[in-house]
Amino acid sequence: MRKLSTGQDSTLGNCLDLTKAIFGADSPAVKFLQDKIEQSADGREEEVIADESQMLLALLTMAGKRENV
Repeated sequence: MRKLSTGQDSTLGNCLDLTKAIFGADSPAVKFLQDKIEQSADGREEEVIADESQMLLALLTMAGKRENV
């Protein structure tokens, strides 16, 4: 299992929890991850194989926070 820079497993659930903490529960990035969890057979435990920096860029873009990145 891949690990995030926080040391946590790279799962949809852990990404969701971090995204909620950073962008707030009502952000488009959180909605995106919640939709992915609902679509996944493994739910929150689905492994995220994308590079963490690319995931962060995608989530920042969804949240409209891409200035000066």
